[in-house]
Amino acid sequence: MEPSAASQKMVNSIATNCLSVRLRLMNRMVGAIYDEALRPHGIKASQLNILVTVSAFGRATSRQLCQVLRMDPSTFSRAVTRLQIKSWLQVNPSGEGKILKVEVTPEGFKKIEDVFPDWQRAQARAAEALGDTTAETIIAAGNKYLLGGMTR
Repeated sequence: MEPSAASQKMVNSIATNCLSVRLRLMNRMVGAIYDEALRPHGIKASQLNILVTVSAFGRATSRQLCQVLRMDPSTFSRAVTRLQIKSWLQVNPSGEGKILKVEVTPEGFKKIEDVFPDWQRAQARAAEALGDTTAETIIAAGNKYLLGGMTR
């Protein structure tokens, strides 16, 4: 079945202008750079993001972290469990019902220190792949959202 002229125009508009498609593509490309750099350390970029976010909060609830990271609670729970198994995160009752507090362990901080030089190299490679202006724009846009949500 051939699309109508109107349908084809819509398809062309989405195919050539969709921010979501392009951001997802860039995310996969950039994510691969970080994952490759972090692989020798036994950690993925997504796991490092969680460690760093928890560290930035100090000690936060699962709910707060899910909101900041825009993660589904069940996905977050699975990720945290993997980090607990590696002894990089600790989860404790908050004393407020079913609310759990998540914090980075000394081993988790050590992991952050160990990966930092390779993270820096990945950061430089990603910035080079994107171009400095694009990288700076992404950082500024992300900071606007992320840093606002990371207040303790």
